[in-house]
Amino acid sequence: MNTLVQAIQQRYQGDFMTVGITGSVAVGKSTFAANLAEALAVNVAVVSTDDFLMSNATLMAQGLFDQKGFPQTYGLDKMAQMIAAFKAGQSTVTIPLYRQDIADIDAQAQQTISRPDILIIEGVVALQLAALDFKIYLDASLADIKAWYLSRTLAMTAQAQDDPTSWRYQFAQMPVAELSELAMTTWDETNQVNLDRYILPTQQQADAVVSLDSEHQIRHITIK
Repeated sequence: MNTLVQAIQQRYQGDFMTVGITGSVAVGKSTFAANLAEALAVNVAVVSTDDFLMSNATLMAQGLFDQKGFPQTYGLDKMAQMIAAFKAGQSTVTIPLYRQDIADIDAQAQQTISRPDILIIEGVVALQLAALDFKIYLDASLADIKAWYLSRTLAMTAQAQDDPTSWRYQFAQMPVAELSELAMTTWDETNQVNLDRYILPTQQQADAVVSLDSEHQIRHITIK
């Protein structure tokens, strides 16, 4: 991590800077972003690209629900406006809030982000944004990513068994083998397509590629 922190600090000019972090679904973007934010010795805010997803109702109305997570299902222009506002010196920006428990934008809530020294934007479409000062791609073997995805799905579904408000509750009583098959079908039909078609190509734009091992630990960092 020190190598990455030093590379970012070299780019930081003491005013405002944006860092984008992307990689496959389940590669560990949110955790990595939080760890990086802690390692940087300045005021850092972390924003997820999920907060800029279209609502499920909008996706359904536009026939895009099956493509949820693909670039066309995000408000990329709104993310760019947030960055532009901070670069212009605006002290706060109010953005939507995506809730994992309902897998949707919360229509009753918003969040206000105060202008940080460094803004980290993490998510599958982060490197689709042009106005980033430093771009990071998280890489790992496909076998590890798929194993992490399945493990996370099973764990989060088990946690939802007593929470009828969670979208995962409907699957909580499903036999593990059946749930596993359903999860990997979703992977093949959606997440793998997203990775191949939209996420992986953005690695070419990255200023740094961070390779992770099977334990989610940093194996190697390549600074371009």
